[in-house]
Amino acid sequence: MTLQALPITDQLDWLPVHAQQAAVACPDLPPGYEAYLKLLLPLGIDPSVPIASYSFAKRTVADLNARAAFWDTYQIQQGQPVATRLQPITYRELSTTLGLAYEATLDSAVIQRHYGEWPPHLGSSPALEEAFVRQVAQGLGPANPAYFYGSAEQGNGVWDAEGFRQDWFARGQVADLVTEYQAQGSLPTYCFAPDHAWCLYQGEVNWVALGCGAAVAQTFLNHATIEAFLLPT
Repeated sequence: MTLQALPITDQLDWLPVHAQQAAVACPDLPPGYEAYLKLLLPLGIDPSVPIASYSFAKRTVADLNARAAFWDTYQIQQGQPVATRLQPITYRELSTTLGLAYEATLDSAVIQRHYGEWPPHLGSSPALEEAFVRQVAQGLGPANPAYFYGSAEQGNGVWDAEGFRQDWFARGQVADLVTEYQAQGSLPTYCFAPDHAWCLYQGEVNWVALGCGAAVAQTFLNHATIEAFLLPT
């Protein structure tokens, strides 16, 4: 289904970006949901990169030269492996390897802090991320109606004729999350049910937040592939 663009009037007044109230569990979502979830974005690993022999030091010219040589040898691009060489890895597997707690605080920021910066053997790819978006859409019911909001302030706006970023708002189906990702390379800032039964957010966090009822929450907590944590309320 193609998204139908709508003018922004008062449809967003209930969202924290406009309203004064926000959920304690996730300040970017409205209060009142039975459950708030943290959905971890997919990770990939290039097992051919010998991370144990990699030095994160970069104080001297020699350090920087060694880093550049390592990146050249293992085809590291912008600090990440080549997308086609990535194999999926779970946060559970990674947390065990790194000695990190597998709990709601875990995300890519924690992994980055563990190493001091992002490690060059881990990354993501459009293929991994699109598969994740498809799974999220399936969990919410792909044929269900939904509204989509992109915030220019949070990098999800559209360009107008004069070259400025603008907010956008549209109506469609949950399945349009996939086509929106394919077109923009990211999720909209918000996607929510017309009756506000659930609300999905990805803006200034490195994971996806979901406010929903208990039944939908259980769907994601029991998901075979998506790693989800219940946020404390």
